[in-house]
Amino acid sequence: MSAASTPGKSGKRQNVGPSSLERRIRGSYEGLPNSERLVADLLLDFPSHLATHSATELARLSGASKAAVTRLVQRLGYQSFAQARADARNAQQWGSPIYVSATDAPQGTHSAIEAHVAADLEVLRKTLDGLAQTRLDELVTALHDARRVLVIGHRNSALLATYARGQLGLLRAGVELAPMHGETLAEGLFGLGPQDVLLAVGFRRRVPAFLSALEVARNNGVRIAVITDPSGAAMARNVDWVIPCHCRGASIFDSYVAAVSLINFLASQLALQLGAQGRARLRGIEQLHEELGDLV
Repeated sequence: MSAASTPGKSGKRQNVGPSSLERRIRGSYEGLPNSERLVADLLLDFPSHLATHSATELARLSGASKAAVTRLVQRLGYQSFAQARADARNAQQWGSPIYVSATDAPQGTHSAIEAHVAADLEVLRKTLDGLAQTRLDELVTALHDARRVLVIGHRNSALLATYARGQLGLLRAGVELAPMHGETLAEGLFGLGPQDVLLAVGFRRRVPAFLSALEVARNNGVRIAVITDPSGAAMARNVDWVIPCHCRGASIFDSYVAAVSLINFLASQLALQLGAQGRARLRGIEQLHEELGDLV
């Protein structure tokens, strides 16, 4: 079940991601008439414009005619401008930064920082509004009771997975990160069973190995928690917990402030459940820090 909603029933892998607009344009570029090449050059520089601007606006910005925009779209293999726009909007939803426009960013350092902070606060608000406390409590109990907790994450999600492993590993033994350097996921996933928890961090633009790991864990009866963005909720089917975190910030890159806050919250709640046991582990680690002198 989801911390916000119930996941779908099908566990089949979905092929996520749009066709590459740039690849289409590059493949036809040499044979383009001058009028269509003007439009193509604009879209190569600002592919997000296809999602946010009308054909008339693209014509004006490129210095071409609306007819040239229509002809280019058809030459690229789209049946209509609406289909091309839908493809570009799919790319935005998928998380490609080149399809997110930065041309409307506020001018001046002060206003830019204000916009950044406001966007991050909105990301936090939207995420927290969609979470169910009881489901999070169930997950914390599972993290407490599990024999092993395996944390996985790829690309940007790897940073969050490493943070989660570090926080949880301070509180209890048996928290592992996969894949470790020089290994594949197989070494980490081997031996997982119903007594264990897989904490999978998978924000948009996920790699195929992420879905494969979920499938292996499901087949072995592992309890699975997925921390993802809203677009991944449908992807993470037949798992025990889906925790959607909004990530659309003020810039062309996603913001993970909500995910970091959530992981911090889960670790804090786990510390409360562990009580004296968790504090004893923390004290032992701190004593070793002092003996080794590994912190300054």
